[in-house]
Amino acid sequence: MKASDLLQAYTRGETDFKGRVLVGVDLAGADLIGANLMQADLENANLTLAYLTRARLRQANLTRIHLGGANLNQADLSAAMLHDADLHGATLQGADLRSANLTLADLLDANLIGADLRNADLGGANLTGACLRGANLRQENHKYATNLRGASLRQADLRGTNLSGADLAYVDLRQANLSEALLRDANLKGANLAGARLSHANLTDVDLSGSTLNQADLTHCRLVRSNLTQAQLNDCQARGADFTDARLQQAQVNRCDLQESRFSRADLARASFGGSILVKAMLVEAYLGRADLTDADLTEAVLERAEISSTILVNTILRATVMPDGSVHE
Repeated sequence: MKASDLLQAYTRGETDFKGRVLVGVDLAGADLIGANLMQADLENANLTLAYLTRARLRQANLTRIHLGGANLNQADLSAAMLHDADLHGATLQGADLRSANLTLADLLDANLIGADLRNADLGGANLTGACLRGANLRQENHKYATNLRGASLRQADLRGTNLSGADLAYVDLRQANLSEALLRDANLKGANLAGARLSHANLTDVDLSGSTLNQADLTHCRLVRSNLTQAQLNDCQARGADFTDARLQQAQVNRCDLQESRFSRADLARASFGGSILVKAMLVEAYLGRADLTDADLTEAVLERAEISSTILVNTILRATVMPDGSVHE
């Protein structure tokens, strides 16, 4: 079907273009609000700056499509193929992207506020500067789903992305770049962030219980009041990270670089810090009941008013450490 034929039909009031072959058509700036393009083949088509509000594109082939600056608010893109699609600056507020394939898609500065991305695959996608505030990326058994995992954002570029309040429970974020991202109040319960870059990210009040952060970069990351109960943080780089008032009960934080990090008033009950570097760390009023600090280095750390009566301190380095009673350990 030619672009001119489709536009003429739409002007006459026809909106049903289900299953049409529209490979490579030029529909830049077209008004297709509410059009039914379900299962249509739009591979490599040009819909730059097009108006597709409430359009139905479920199960459509949108591989390498050009949708830069397009308006896709409330559009149905569930199970659509958007591999290598250009969505730079597109508006997708409230869009349904469940089980969509967005691998290698360009979503630079895209607006995904309140979008439904459950079971979507965003592996290798560029989401730099995108806004996903309130977006839903958690696990769901959707009728078009090909798996029962959360959305995949493995190796995705999410630098500076706004993910405040987003539901990212059980999402695959392995090796994703979340540097300087805003994740305040987000749900990351059970998420896999192994090898992820989170330097200077804001994770205040985030639920990270049961999550995996092994080998992640948490340098100067803000984790104030976050829940890291039973989380895995082994071999992390977390210099200057702020865990003030955080909960890390039974967390595994072994062999980590935690120099100058802050754990004031944090609950570290039964947490394991074996072999970790806590030089100049602030642990004022921290609770370390049954915590394991075997072989940890707490040189010049501050433990003033901390609870360490049942803490395991085998081979722990306490050189010039300020102890709970305010005295300095020789």
